[in-house]
Amino acid sequence: MILQALHAYYYKLLEQDGDSVPKDGYSEAAVSFEIHLDTDGQVLDITSDTNPKGKTIKRSHKVPEQDKRSSNIYPYFLCDKGEYLFGGALGMRAGCRKALQILWREVLSYAAVDKAESLPELEALLRFVEWTEEELADQLHSRIPEETRTELTGGGLCILKYAPSGRFLHDNRTVQAAWERYLRRNESGADDTDPLQTCLVSGEQVPAGELARLHPNIKNVIGAQSSGAAVVSFNKESFVSYGKEQSYNAPTSKKAADAYGYVLNKLLAVPRHHVRMNDMTVVFWAHSELDHEQLFVASLMQEEPSGEDEVGRGQPPDPDSIRERVKSAVARVRSGQEFRDTFADLNPKTTYYVLGLSPNAARLSVRFFYRGTLGEVGEKVWQHYKDLSIVGLERTPTMRQLLRELAVGRDSSNIPPNMEGQLFRSILQGLPYSKSIFVQLMNRIRADADEPRKGLYKIGSVRAAMIKAYLLRVYRNKGQNTMEEDLTVAENIHSNNVAYNLGRLFACLEKAQTDALGRGINATIRDRFWGAASASPATVLPRLINLAQHHISKDEKWGSRNNKNIRDVVDLLPESLPSRLTLEEQGMFAIGYYQKQASFYSSTKGVDKTDEIGDAAKDETS
Repeated sequence: MILQALHAYYYKLLEQDGDSVPKDGYSEAAVSFEIHLDTDGQVLDITSDTNPKGKTIKRSHKVPEQDKRSSNIYPYFLCDKGEYLFGGALGMRAGCRKALQILWREVLSYAAVDKAESLPELEALLRFVEWTEEELADQLHSRIPEETRTELTGGGLCILKYAPSGRFLHDNRTVQAAWERYLRRNESGADDTDPLQTCLVSGEQVPAGELARLHPNIKNVIGAQSSGAAVVSFNKESFVSYGKEQSYNAPTSKKAADAYGYVLNKLLAVPRHHVRMNDMTVVFWAHSELDHEQLFVASLMQEEPSGEDEVGRGQPPDPDSIRERVKSAVARVRSGQEFRDTFADLNPKTTYYVLGLSPNAARLSVRFFYRGTLGEVGEKVWQHYKDLSIVGLERTPTMRQLLRELAVGRDSSNIPPNMEGQLFRSILQGLPYSKSIFVQLMNRIRADADEPRKGLYKIGSVRAAMIKAYLLRVYRNKGQNTMEEDLTVAENIHSNNVAYNLGRLFACLEKAQTDALGRGINATIRDRFWGAASASPATVLPRLINLAQHHISKDEKWGSRNNKNIRDVVDLLPESLPSRLTLEEQGMFAIGYYQKQASFYSSTKGVDKTDEIGDAAKDETS
């Protein structure tokens, strides 16, 4: 299904982009060097583009098709490495150039000059093919700097340019026609002798000679080899059956393999179609030619815009753009908007795909694959935003921001393995979040300390939102919808949930302490007693209530108000406090604490929040 979806998207791109998509018999190559030839086919110059750091910039060109190359000598036509183009002239394998000469002579034997302007370019190319290694070596050493020759030996594809006209030889229509006749001749020979087989991707009947022995390399997957890795590969006898070798065990036509390889590499090369998370690369696309539907898919992953997606520098973003609508989703949820209200301009029937890839030696592992419609995905993601919605959370947190809350030091490199895949599946399939995500989150809350200068807090808006979402989805999955009555966006002063009210009480006790002693104290009761109070409230909270009475008696300004806040919450608690709270009850404790803290600093008069809760909300979602 994965390869079929990519294959189908190739034809969507072909229909949409036309000439920008390589046609049959051609492929896209990342080229490092341009070799300039004069009218006699001699090498005039070799150039390359570099960035400010001196690294070679690769340019994309549509060149004659390049099959996957194994360790054996296997030349390409009109675009190859310096070892094949120059061989012994660069002190490299002489057999590479000899193989190249055999291929190029055979292809060019099909050339028929139909335009006068094509003749000089073709003659220069033919002369270049016939140069001996000694003649090439003289040209290189007399005209090309040693530094460039050294770079050529390090790899990188080269293309040929006819210097008088400035045109690349792979764009010459006469040369292209020769290549196409060569391909047709080889294919027609296979049709007469080879049995027909069914391509597993396209379903077409193709001769066995047209099946892909090796599937294309996929590049730009984080952690994989720089030369690329295969999605389909058979390299051990235990993987094969019926005596078949290599990828003949999964018969796929060369045409279909090239199509899905082109699409997947293209998606991985465009920032708006993939996101890298820890050791996994996630690719996503919509089967649509409408740009705003593609942008919606990208915005769900919430990566910051780059390249063509950027708004003008110094100009505010358009609040009606797809990306800004996604970013403001939690605020829109609080105002009662639904997915269809916010994204009425999207076609809910458009098919949408998400593919998770991880490296595995020379191959790629598929972590997950999801297919749905924009309507289905949008509703599930919107439910995710509803579950996250909580006071203080003003901007929709990105997937990466959520995962960072699970990491030591909130460092993306410390995100526990497999968490990203679990979170993706939960959101896109409308399932409860993984228990391991919740356990890791509660462990971080227990272990972390506040860092106000960095805008980091033990329990801030994003962590509180994640706990709320986890609990809502778990109990909803069990059919226990009463939890939705307790877990509201803001503080629920009517809740009878004991763990929730214990968290509210803890916030009141801390407020009494900081009002009496000031915010400059070395440590508050949250710093010292959070773990014990949230896990064993009967052991700790009575002592803290007695301590609060001393703070209230010293605080002439806020003492009576804090005393009332404490009494209002205590009245909702049972006479004997629970000796232990389960992990989920500790989550309720944390939400009660957070929402009570937020209520202290909210204003009915329109005054901005300036406390740590408000600051945390701003810092964590910025």
